[in-house]
Amino acid sequence: MSLTLSEREQPDAAVTRLGGALRGAVPLAAAGMLANAANLGVTLVIAREMSTRSYGAVAQLIAVFFVVSMPGSALLVGVVRRVTSWQHAGQQQLLDGWVRRIRRVGVATVLVVATLAVAGRGAVAHELSLPGPGGVAEVIIAGSAWCLLCVDRGLLQCARLYGPLATNLLVDAVVKAGVTIGLVLAGLAETGAALGILCGVCAALLHTRRTLARRGVVGSPFAEPGAALPGAALPSRRLAVEVGAALVALVLLAVLQNIDVLMQGRLTPGRSGPYAAVSVTSKVLVLAAVVLAGFLLPETADRRQLGEHALHQLGATIAILLVPAAGLLTAASVAPDTLLALAFGPRFTDASGALFPLAAAMTCLGATVLFTHYLLALGERGVLLALGLATAIAVPLLWWAGGDPTTTARADLACQAVLAVITGVAVLAAARRTARAVRA
Repeated sequence: MSLTLSEREQPDAAVTRLGGALRGAVPLAAAGMLANAANLGVTLVIAREMSTRSYGAVAQLIAVFFVVSMPGSALLVGVVRRVTSWQHAGQQQLLDGWVRRIRRVGVATVLVVATLAVAGRGAVAHELSLPGPGGVAEVIIAGSAWCLLCVDRGLLQCARLYGPLATNLLVDAVVKAGVTIGLVLAGLAETGAALGILCGVCAALLHTRRTLARRGVVGSPFAEPGAALPGAALPSRRLAVEVGAALVALVLLAVLQNIDVLMQGRLTPGRSGPYAAVSVTSKVLVLAAVVLAGFLLPETADRRQLGEHALHQLGATIAILLVPAAGLLTAASVAPDTLLALAFGPRFTDASGALFPLAAAMTCLGATVLFTHYLLALGERGVLLALGLATAIAVPLLWWAGGDPTTTARADLACQAVLAVITGVAVLAAARRTARAVRA
């Protein structure tokens, strides 16, 4: 199965409707829910086996992983945009050699990052006020390996292999859950949790490689390397700029997702455990948005090539995201202490007042994640300004909160709500520009 438009059904009017978009996003949404359930199971086990301080350190390490891995998500955006443009330009013969080069560079980069991570783990642990360096190098290596995984997931998305992509999410979650629980119960604490993340990424990477090879997406005999069409270099240079823009945007999103945990842990490390419980519960919504972006990104890029908007697909992903958001917000407003006690144990209820505002903040950030992926798929770079300003405001705002969990969550909500509105308006403006261009 090669990545050619002629080998898959052309989009029709029914697919553009909200119902059709919902059907396309459901497999990924279901896999995301199951993966989050596995993550919750891990949380329920390790939170009871670890001290509140140690569990807070795990939350900080997870935040580090998301920040380090975000360049991989930017690379995924570049893969989707580049391959989609090749599909529509009839240049799919360029794919095989390009993917091989990207993979070679990626492996070399992971080795360099691993060396630096081992050498600098003590300094990173000191800056984050962690109990020790255990797990720091492992999560940084996992974050760099994630970049290789994102290349393969981008290829799955471009091939519209949403079923195998959903399976891949489950492979990552199941392996991570099993290894983490086993190693934490064996007494490895933060190091065990970090190794679980690393093993999950490696297992998912092996799965994508096997799936892509079996489906013939890469490794199949495309045209010879010299068959590149005239003018191919110019789009490549333009896409390189867009990948850089995506990198900046997604790094800023990662910071906005995790800055509250890092800041709160830095200011009041003794209270990091209860706040981490609130954070893990709330940020399931952001993870769900990232999963849904795996559907939205290729659909938007494809429709851009056809001169159409993808607001139906965007609406479908937002509708799916609002289902768990509504449930969490309801529980957080009615019985936050009960929810946290059932999930984490009574030791982790001290920050229950932060659950509702942080859940609302992460609902807004989840919408921002979807809006940002929509704009990145269009090649829009104006979103960088909004994300940059929000990050610049969030840091002093959260510092002003002084490490108090509820104040930190409320400050985060104020920042995330304004950002969601701004990026949503940017999406509508981009859709209007597309409509005007089509009419012209």
